[in-house]
Amino acid sequence: MESKSDSTAEVNPSERIWFFPDKFWRATKNMPPDEAAKLMAEVERCAEAHDVEALRKYPFVFVGDPYRKSKNSKMIA
Repeated sequence: MESKSDSTAEVNPSERIWFFPDKFWRATKNMPPDEAAKLMAEVERCAEAHDVEALRKYPFVFVGDPYRKSKNSKMIA
């Protein structure tokens, strides 16, 4: 996924969207390749739109800082 964000813009750390490829591959290992590709495209569209509610259903996406426990970080699963 290519980043289209402006590197000079300040990003609120509590709103960063993280994608974990290893969890994606585990979740899709038994899917046909075209179905996995469609799922990835859907996740990319949701991330570009910063649609956190839509991303909540994916166990391989996290909003916030995944390495810091905080009220502002929300595991999306």
